[in-house]
Amino acid sequence: MPFVNTWNALQTHLTAGSSIQKWTAYKGLLGGSFSITSVEPQFIDVDSPGAQDIQRVHRRDFETVYNLWDDYNKNIVRRHEIRNLTHFSTYIIGILHWLENQLGGQLP
Repeated sequence: MPFVNTWNALQTHLTAGSSIQKWTAYKGLLGGSFSITSVEPQFIDVDSPGAQDIQRVHRRDFETVYNLWDDYNKNIVRRHEIRNLTHFSTYIIGILHWLENQLGGQLP
């Protein structure tokens, strides 16, 4: 499916105030969470304990991770490889996993 479908689903289902648990494909839930402060057409703002400022995660970063998502979940692509592509991997992985759960286990 094209990324635009996933981005549109995020725009529809994710709201300010949503709490997202930290998660990885390899370890599952990690403990801890972060919250969504804003969902905008080109970015999502995240407030995370330990971060000094609100983190602005742009659509293009989500698309980068989306393009690797299936291989990431199969442990073909490792988390450190995604981390090397975007500083926001923790948030994006958690949010995409949250969306999968909201939609019955699969990204659109």
